[in-house]
Amino acid sequence: MESSPLIVVNTLIKAYSGARKRALNGISFQVSEGECFGLIGPNGAGKTTLMSCLLALVKPDAGTITIGGINPDDLSVREIIGFMPERPSFEGWLTPIEFLKMHHMLAHQPAQDASRDIEAVLNRVGLEEHCWNRVIRTFSRGMLQRLGLAQALIGKPKILFLDEPGSGMDPPGNVLLRQLFGQFKEEKITVVLNSHHLDEMERVCDRVAFIRAGKIEAIETLEEVARRPYVLFVKWLADEGNDDFGGAQLSETLKRCAESANAQFLSQAGLSGKFSVTNSEISAALLKNLIMAGIRVQSAQPEQTTLERLFEENAAAMPEESLIQP
Repeated sequence: MESSPLIVVNTLIKAYSGARKRALNGISFQVSEGECFGLIGPNGAGKTTLMSCLLALVKPDAGTITIGGINPDDLSVREIIGFMPERPSFEGWLTPIEFLKMHHMLAHQPAQDASRDIEAVLNRVGLEEHCWNRVIRTFSRGMLQRLGLAQALIGKPKILFLDEPGSGMDPPGNVLLRQLFGQFKEEKITVVLNSHHLDEMERVCDRVAFIRAGKIEAIETLEEVARRPYVLFVKWLADEGNDDFGGAQLSETLKRCAESANAQFLSQAGLSGKFSVTNSEISAALLKNLIMAGIRVQSAQPEQTTLERLFEENAAAMPEESLIQP
């Protein structure tokens, strides 16, 4: 992205006492203002430790972090960030209004604006009004997630750190999250997102970092990942008017259509087939050829999402090797 880096992480190292391997082993990256930067990787990769260091909740053993050129534990930084933890644990005896009033005050927001700001943020995260005066301990996981988002937003942050925000959300909640990420982009709010919901991350992230064994193996834009080869799964409707169009004839047609588009025909089973393609342009050419050949294409989609391909490629690429060095 063209804007100057807002978050700069340089050669971050963190090891926990008694552990054989470093939790973070030389991680470096930058995040620009207004960017949505995703963190993906297997369990135990170091994502939570990295998030904790960014929030100054954990002190790294070596390396540096700056946010707007300032150390993350500086009070001026804390005033402009919002954080939603993976598993919110709030004061269960409070109501959402009481809870958010406390955080509104802690964020040094004007007291006279508290009622208006709290109502606005509760509506924004879709927490129904009849829940506003219920005690938090009666809330479901999805309701707690919405309240966690409200808490992260109540201070009107410029930077959001979100750890698994879609966990426990119902389908309407996931739709709401996508809408919120669109609003964050319009408001130029910088987001660092940790999630296992790769399909959702694919919709909202500008770039993603794949973390494994305390190291960043790759940082790529979604456009870069989409240009990699993938398997296209195509389904079509039966041709009731032509019983002869099947078997060897169909296989030859599929193979010919693929070769003409610079794709590779892999297999066919019933009314579906798989093709190896190198990019979306070749996918489009392949589908055009199939339709022109009389095959009534019903649907076509990659066998894996863009981020699933990135995850699989990097997870299999390198052995774990982050043993602590003396």
